[in-house]
Amino acid sequence: MDISKKYADILNNSDISGLSEELKIQYIKYQYENNENDTLVLCNSLYEATTIYNNLRTYIDNVLLFPMDDFLTTMALAVSPELKVKRLETLNAIQHENKKLVITNLMGYLKFVPNKSVLQKMNITLNKNDKINRKSFEELIDKYGYTKTSIVTSTGEYSLRGYIIDIFPYNYDNPVRIELFGNQIESIKNFDGESQRTINEIETTEIYPYKELISDNHISILNLLNKANLIYYDKELILQGYKTLTDQILEYKENNDIKEKLMFTLEELKATTEKNLYAFSKPGVLNIASENIENFNGNYELLINFIKNKEDNHNIYIYITNKIILDFLKTALVNSNSKNIHIIKEKLNKGFIIDDNIFISENDIEKTSQTKNYHNPVKIGRKIKDFSDIKPGDYIVHSVHGIGIYGGIITLEKNGFKKDYILLNYAGNDKVYIPVEKITTIYKYSDAEGTPPKINKLNSTSWIKTKNSVKKRIKDISAELLKLYAERATLKSPKYNHFVEEEVFASEFKYTPTKDQIKCSEDILLDLKKSIPMDRLLCGDVGFGKTEVAFRAIFNTILNGYQVAYLCPTTILSKQQYDSALERFKQFPISIAIANRFTTTKEFNKILEGLKEGKIDLVFGTHKLFNEKIEYKSLGLLVIDEEQRFGVSQKEKIKELKKNVNILTLSATPIPRTLKMAMSGLKDLSVLDTAPSDRYPVQTYVVEKNDMLTKEAIYKELSRNGQIFYLYNNVKGIENEAAHISKLVPEARVCYAHGQMSKTELEKIIEDFIEYKYDILVCTTIIETGIDIPNVNTLIISDAQNYGLSQLYQLRGRVGRSNKIAYAYLTYTPGKTLSDTAVKRLKAIKEFTELGSGYKIAMRDLAIRGAGDLLGGEQAGFIDSVGIDLYTKLLEEAINELKGIKTEDEDDDRSSLLDVDTHIKTDYVTEESVRIEIHKLINTIANKETLEKVKSELEDRFGKIDEDMLIYMYEEWFEKLANKLEINHVIQTKNQIEIQIPEKFSNKINGEKLFLKMYNINPKFKIRYQFKKIIISLPIINQPKHYIYYITELLQEIINDIE
Repeated sequence: MDISKKYADILNNSDISGLSEELKIQYIKYQYENNENDTLVLCNSLYEATTIYNNLRTYIDNVLLFPMDDFLTTMALAVSPELKVKRLETLNAIQHENKKLVITNLMGYLKFVPNKSVLQKMNITLNKNDKINRKSFEELIDKYGYTKTSIVTSTGEYSLRGYIIDIFPYNYDNPVRIELFGNQIESIKNFDGESQRTINEIETTEIYPYKELISDNHISILNLLNKANLIYYDKELILQGYKTLTDQILEYKENNDIKEKLMFTLEELKATTEKNLYAFSKPGVLNIASENIENFNGNYELLINFIKNKEDNHNIYIYITNKIILDFLKTALVNSNSKNIHIIKEKLNKGFIIDDNIFISENDIEKTSQTKNYHNPVKIGRKIKDFSDIKPGDYIVHSVHGIGIYGGIITLEKNGFKKDYILLNYAGNDKVYIPVEKITTIYKYSDAEGTPPKINKLNSTSWIKTKNSVKKRIKDISAELLKLYAERATLKSPKYNHFVEEEVFASEFKYTPTKDQIKCSEDILLDLKKSIPMDRLLCGDVGFGKTEVAFRAIFNTILNGYQVAYLCPTTILSKQQYDSALERFKQFPISIAIANRFTTTKEFNKILEGLKEGKIDLVFGTHKLFNEKIEYKSLGLLVIDEEQRFGVSQKEKIKELKKNVNILTLSATPIPRTLKMAMSGLKDLSVLDTAPSDRYPVQTYVVEKNDMLTKEAIYKELSRNGQIFYLYNNVKGIENEAAHISKLVPEARVCYAHGQMSKTELEKIIEDFIEYKYDILVCTTIIETGIDIPNVNTLIISDAQNYGLSQLYQLRGRVGRSNKIAYAYLTYTPGKTLSDTAVKRLKAIKEFTELGSGYKIAMRDLAIRGAGDLLGGEQAGFIDSVGIDLYTKLLEEAINELKGIKTEDEDDDRSSLLDVDTHIKTDYVTEESVRIEIHKLINTIANKETLEKVKSELEDRFGKIDEDMLIYMYEEWFEKLANKLEINHVIQTKNQIEIQIPEKFSNKINGEKLFLKMYNINPKFKIRYQFKKIIISLPIINQPKHYIYYITELLQEIINDIE
């Protein structure tokens, strides 16, 4: 039933008050559908605009949002880009001919925008075979707000390499690669930002500006639309908001001596037709008596009683799309006066009562707020390359020479050939030039603290001693890990089955699962099907969906007839996870209990009985679960949340609990990829490193600290019944700061917390805050450790310049956990002289805001913490002595050695056997970091197959390779083959090349066969046998192709024959 048609006589009025939230949405829907012109809805705040936009999307697909942040935050030093991109999308959509429905807030309404003719000229359309001027194109995309970078992975970036242009316009899900031949476009492709490889070829591409360009004759969003019907969503609130805004603008202009006009005034903008919605009744305005339905919060008994009490005198319309709720209601209402009860299988945002009609939505029945998938227009590429990039001045570790400083790529000439070398600087002005082919012997140095390491002297014994002691320690760990793994393999556990109910359970997840969540869930379910007990570590930052993955494993275990124990390090976390489980499992007959310090003796005894008799399926708890009295009827799965936060004695008790039970350990510590590889096969690891894309990104601002902004940010959050984290990392001054905030916002309930409080006092404050007894929590960095409060959607950080990038990332992850837009204000003290380090940090923070919502940055300190968590905290010192990268390499080698897998020794510092060009020309790739990446890629070549693969990737990403590059690639292949045959000397003159094969391999070679093969490859090959060794020679001059092609092919044939 279409409500807007049913109440058309009411919704057709121009001025109206008293409409419920849902009837206001129906009013907008009716006005849009029954008006041939465009419709513009004006709200006071961004929060209202996004709420209305979300609610309208239930009924109308092509609704547009033009969101603008508050005035003070628009003046920030740096702002995250999502709202800007949303505006650009809307401006672009408005240019099309169809009828529009646009939602905006007051700031968006008053904003200057380019006129239609300017907008239409801005978009660039490129087709295959078009001719473009490369220099003019670069100038244009610079003007359009795109940022030049070495490798394109994120929206708004571009790069130029030779005849290849990579660009990531916001209107595409993947970046675009344009390949030129001269000035002509030879091909246009979409490519994957992570692998940099082509996805598909396209014939045409459109590039839209990535910044808001203002023309001289600017207009407003209202003027841009076609004779727009303007709806004031709450006129009195908008006029009140406008007065506050004009005061703010006046004060800002006076303080900053600004004369020019910043935006339109409300009086300047006149719509063709105006409609007004009012919150309260007004003379001369049609007043409707309607009210919102109170939420039943999952209390079905209350719902049924409500319906039965009202059904005789009211028509009741229940809008349901959830099959489980639908079946329940049909059964529960089977004896009711059904002619007044109407079940409608459609969506309704929120219920209301008007006259004798009651409308109930399924969102009123459950306490979960409805969530719409949010499509984030900004794609954040994987920035891990930025972490591993080595820049001149960085500390490095060379596996033979030790810790030094990277000096860049130097091209030197040797015997008439250009070769790229890596310059390393050591103590006492010592220098080493390492051939680029040996790039895998160099690691970027990183440690837990980020403190500068001690630089080694060349040829000193200290590095050898350090490395040997680390190797010995690693060997011990590896042996221990292998022993544990072998023991685990001998244990037996029942194989679990899959049930159809699991599909229903998965479909009820209110978010779209990320690809990582799906993969991790599949891995865990495969583990549970095996006869060996699972021992899996699931890593992922807060908000990445670990709990949902764990819940799916729990559900499978319970369906198979086993119990689950969920162990948490703190009372708060146990209560949070318990509440989440009650909500997630509510549609299924699962018995859930909690045992923590608030559990009474009577309750605990009841839990003991329930676990022993199998009446309790799932128990959450803290160390109380270690109680010796606990007996499980059939424990099948132990979930351990944040194992690293348990003490040593508690960890011993966990080991006792484990035995042949399936174990799933959750950790918010991201694990570096290298470590993940090193551990493969020993510890089953699942990593969630994809942020959910369907949630609103956290809007991040870097701003000077001022009371006006703090007050505004707090009031903005309080107006939507939200809570605020105010981070003040100084225990001595925290009480005064809390008092200052109370004075700024007298009506807010303020509390403070810090790590020096007793555990009981701290937990009490946090619990009260979770239960909404306070609005603002002024605290130190204690919130970094995993507290999850979805109602907190504003974070204010005082003196942000004192924090590291990764810490800010962690802290920012505490907000934006719900379907509301979250705000993070990173403030710095105005007028304070900042140190060089602090200035660099602020620049880093500015870059950090541009990273949007993605977990796409490799964080050094978290990487180290990850290693400590996996291998034991005492490893930190050993890791620091050689750096994380070399440490994980040594670990991988030690594990392989114990498994009997031979590892090639990269420590030998011998130079190349052949003299050929190993230089990558700057006109092929300019950026040094990308040239290093190419050298590393070429370094992976070991056979014909990998050579073709690398060649294909290079040509796909950077354009056609020349003969010199192909020779360099063959030289790498040749070196690997020569290494296999233990050839360590080649005689190369201007006229010929001579290779001597060692005796142990010469003995295995069939001479006749070799002679035939040589002749078939190149008749000019010569062979002789001397001192029990085969010596092969080939003239270099007057050959149809470079000699390297022939000798590489021959060595490969020799290896094929003797292997």
